[in-house]
Amino acid sequence: MRLATRELRDVRLKQLVPYPRASLLLLYSQGRASHVCRFAAVRASHVTRLFSISSFQPSVADYDLIHPDLSPFSNRSSEASSAPQLLTSSSLVQETKAFHKWSTLLSDPVRLAIESDFFRQGPAKEWHSRLLVDKFEHHGDLALWSCLLDYQMRINGPAGVAHVWKALWGRKALYKVDGSLGQMFWRVMLEGALISDDTYFLQGIWIYSEWMYDIHRVKWPQLYTTVIKHLLRTHQHQRVLQWHLLLAPNFYPGLGEFSDIIKEFAVDKELYRLDTLPSLYKISPDKRLYATLLPYLFDLGESELARKWRRLFVRHGEVPLAPVPVRPLLRFLNGYHPNDTLTNEERAVLKSTPEPVKDDQLDQLDLSREFMNRVHGQTFGISIKNYNDRLGAKWFASSWVGLDAAISTVSALGVEKIGPLSLQSIALRAKDSEELLNRISQLREHGISIVESNYLHIILYLARRNDNELLYDLLRSDLHPDVFDDLSLQTQLIDSGTPISDWRTLRLLLVARLLVFELSARSITNNVLRFSFERRNQDDVLQILEEMKSRNIPLDYEETSHIYKSLIEDYNYGQRILASRPANFYLSVFRQLKSMDVPVPLSHWKLIMLNMARQGQLEDLERISVELVDMYLRSPSFRPGFVPVHVWDLPEAMKGPLTGVENLLGVYIPQDLPGNHGRHPLRELFDGKALTVIIESAFIAHPGQGFRAEQGTRQRRRQRQTSQIANMIRMFCALRERGMWIRVRKVRFVVTNCLVNIYGRTTPPDTSQRLMRANNTVSLNEMKVLIDDAWPNLLPSLDGLATIIRKRPPGATLDTRKLPEPTEDKDEDVSGDRWEQHTDYI
Repeated sequence: MRLATRELRDVRLKQLVPYPRASLLLLYSQGRASHVCRFAAVRASHVTRLFSISSFQPSVADYDLIHPDLSPFSNRSSEASSAPQLLTSSSLVQETKAFHKWSTLLSDPVRLAIESDFFRQGPAKEWHSRLLVDKFEHHGDLALWSCLLDYQMRINGPAGVAHVWKALWGRKALYKVDGSLGQMFWRVMLEGALISDDTYFLQGIWIYSEWMYDIHRVKWPQLYTTVIKHLLRTHQHQRVLQWHLLLAPNFYPGLGEFSDIIKEFAVDKELYRLDTLPSLYKISPDKRLYATLLPYLFDLGESELARKWRRLFVRHGEVPLAPVPVRPLLRFLNGYHPNDTLTNEERAVLKSTPEPVKDDQLDQLDLSREFMNRVHGQTFGISIKNYNDRLGAKWFASSWVGLDAAISTVSALGVEKIGPLSLQSIALRAKDSEELLNRISQLREHGISIVESNYLHIILYLARRNDNELLYDLLRSDLHPDVFDDLSLQTQLIDSGTPISDWRTLRLLLVARLLVFELSARSITNNVLRFSFERRNQDDVLQILEEMKSRNIPLDYEETSHIYKSLIEDYNYGQRILASRPANFYLSVFRQLKSMDVPVPLSHWKLIMLNMARQGQLEDLERISVELVDMYLRSPSFRPGFVPVHVWDLPEAMKGPLTGVENLLGVYIPQDLPGNHGRHPLRELFDGKALTVIIESAFIAHPGQGFRAEQGTRQRRRQRQTSQIANMIRMFCALRERGMWIRVRKVRFVVTNCLVNIYGRTTPPDTSQRLMRANNTVSLNEMKVLIDDAWPNLLPSLDGLATIIRKRPPGATLDTRKLPEPTEDKDEDVSGDRWEQHTDYI
């Protein structure tokens, strides 16, 4: 590296340049770039583990599924690309030898000051010789210009860059862009123009670049990408489109780089205010971003942005050319947004039917007798032979038959299961772990399963960890797949007197032994969990679950289903309660499962919550309500931006394609699903029935808690009553402030219904409603003040409330009223004055 000499260190800088070797754009935009990466920063600030129960690489099939066979601690190969690309520094330091014969000039500041005084207004006034850049023999000398630029940039910063540019503009002496020196020179010039206040600087850059391309057929390096990124980063909306139109004809970087630009700024909400980023796509020459941008956005949890971009893509005729990456998004849209009409190509992605084989491909197939028996078996009564794994392996290994056609043909011939040799042939034709996992998913979609074996588990183990090197050694190994199922044979090979000369083979055997131990530990741990759960030993169950979480031992689907079914069996449907001890036991277990990203059915959470409400455990109910609201809206899961949802709670359109998936615990859905969406988990958890039961429980006296008449003095009962009611109303107001969409009209109606039961003229028929009335110690005026303090503007004015109580009959429901409902799904907050206008309908 070139070191500064004493003379250079003694030079007094005209302008302080803190990082003269860093990118000018980096220094300029450090304060502006925070908004670009705000989304990623917010996510990262809450996440302590970047892993997921399922592999959610953007190009791996079904990365939205929660599957116990996929480790939550597996590293993502695409982890770096899942967040918006950060603005990073790229060093401009050059090797001394890169300046060739001008290396000695670098250490002569006096001569550098003279030679860079291009307009002879400073040190060059007394210099009677021609400047080096003006001599014929140095015409087009990029090293000389780079040397002078280096000096001016260190001494004068951006002003020095503009000074060199003015000299270059008049001479038009440079056009070479090769080498590190060329890349550095043109990059510094461009970045200097972008941060300059002189608008003609950048226009001059464009004119010069057009001259370079027109005369010398040389393109200014990274011209389009650097300019467009800077304008997007600084939110210069109109200039982005103007400069795109100027630069695209000759300097468009191609689909890959343009796609990276869109992805980098896709989560910047400011660029959608004036439709800047979509407009940039509309006027771009490439319309092939469907398969890259949509999976990228969905993987970040930005499903609403993905929906907007998908509609734009569909309008421009884009189709999912790569079906695997976009399948999770389309599955989510099909379930949660059925009004987003899918195209025929998108519906084909969701279908799990075999792809038809073309006639010309069938003509080339040399089908075996076994295959012909399967084709004609049902028609002619020919018995179907067992699948021959060796023949199948040869079929899948045939390079003259495409693998897609081979899989489709085998599926069409009725083959439902293949062996390890066939899997080996398929895996050998995959270029990497990602493609192998996609092929295995493709087999499943065609109704073809793989025989359970240690060989299969080892392949999946290595592929999911992206260990391509060891996976390649396994597939190329001379060991037969059956060896990995024979523990004694493995022991003989490892402990034999003749040492294994091939280290790769020994390593494969050790990996197989390790995987067998892991599978055994998983089976034993799940069995022990089942035994402890049957005994309802809370401490043991929680300890086992915590050990499984810390040691990354998967929880099987059978065990979770057993836990959920046990709650249903223990629940007393006649009395609609769950005993206190079982309730606490299940609540502790569910909380532990929640911490492991194992989804608990909403019906079970609701059962626990309503049981708390009916038994008067209102403080516990408030705590669990806040926990659930935070889980679905704020708390990060193992997959940032998503929340796990149990299969039972998915829309029917999503359940259908997943019926054939074994051991499926649930699905990750984006956290940005609108709160007022009808299938939002919180909307289903706090539905009309739950709101009614929870609110009414605050007005009812509960045994052992609350404001029973026989307890204490009237003043003490009064305090308990007011505290219980106020806390419950305040809880719903707090949940609403935390971001949960809540049906305000329903809350208002239930509260006023309780007041009708307490203060109405007619005695209510229900026992619990009569208890509200009998144990009340608060006047209507005091009750109104109490509720207003807990939730302002929830109720109408006192006169309006009295009118409601006088006119509404006991037992009225929200659906039986005649109140117009134009804003049924809007989270309105109607003032008391406006409510007085509708008292006749209430």
